[in-house]
Amino acid sequence: MREKSDVGRAMGGDRAAFARLYERYGRPVFLDLVARLRVREDAEDALQLTFLSAWSALPRLRHPERFVGWLFRIGRNKARDLGRRERLRWMRPLVEEDLIAPTGTEAPEVERLKGLVAGLKTQTRSILLLRAVEGWSADEVATALGCSAATVRRKYARALGRLRAGLVPRSAG
Repeated sequence: MREKSDVGRAMGGDRAAFARLYERYGRPVFLDLVARLRVREDAEDALQLTFLSAWSALPRLRHPERFVGWLFRIGRNKARDLGRRERLRWMRPLVEEDLIAPTGTEAPEVERLKGLVAGLKTQTRSILLLRAVEGWSADEVATALGCSAATVRRKYARALGRLRAGLVPRSAG
């Protein structure tokens, strides 16, 4: 598997191998960060911090086969740190134009969908975005987020149910 060889090469300082890892996992980590931080710019900042930290810590990675979970854990920590700083600002509005917050300029159904996604708990949002947007399997998401595949499947199904229920027009009567 190319991923394992890229992790090993990157651990040895191979920048091209690390760039391939970034290409493969940058967007999924970003989606997880968007789900956690809800603000695109903050997620972009956290993504950069995540990969900078991963690059500097990679030579000390004890279990290369756990790279994906390790990378997502770094991202969660960066999001938490950034979130602490953000809470000190006065009520910064949620502005995730692509995936999370309604913008007021779209069709009502899109606005409603974004509002429903924004209302999900953080881990559930991450699961939904990684499964639905990235097409990751339950096992891949479980590895990345540090939970069981059964938890991923259960939360994904519940999230889809909530979205369907929120989007289906209620019948009169």
